[in-house]
Amino acid sequence: MLRRAAASPGGRDREQPPTLAGTSQALEPLVPSALGSARMGDLSGQRSLDIKVEGLPKTSGYFEVWLMDRSHRKLISMGVLGADGHAVLPVPENVDLTEYSIVDVSVQEFNGSPEHSGNSVVRGAFAAT
Repeated sequence: MLRRAAASPGGRDREQPPTLAGTSQALEPLVPSALGSARMGDLSGQRSLDIKVEGLPKTSGYFEVWLMDRSHRKLISMGVLGADGHAVLPVPENVDLTEYSIVDVSVQEFNGSPEHSGNSVVRGAFAAT
């Protein structure tokens, strides 16, 4: 995966995930402080989901990114948001995006369970670029 370095306030470089070109689709906030956006596109020949969420609630766990169908019953875990609330996640070509057309970010506990917690932060359709 391509990475860009950026100067941090302390003067050290830190890795920044790449971003996809194009316009993102705003996601519905499911907690008052959260603002998110997502887009699906191509990054170096790999279909990828670029998601950003600001105003994440405090947690002792982590934030998982999911693709889900419109009924919210069929889910695919895509990965984890970075500490900055941003992630660019590869999406396998065999995932049917007409079926899995919704992106969801949930608060997950470190409990060993691969299931969605039922505690979503943002959710909605992603933009296709």
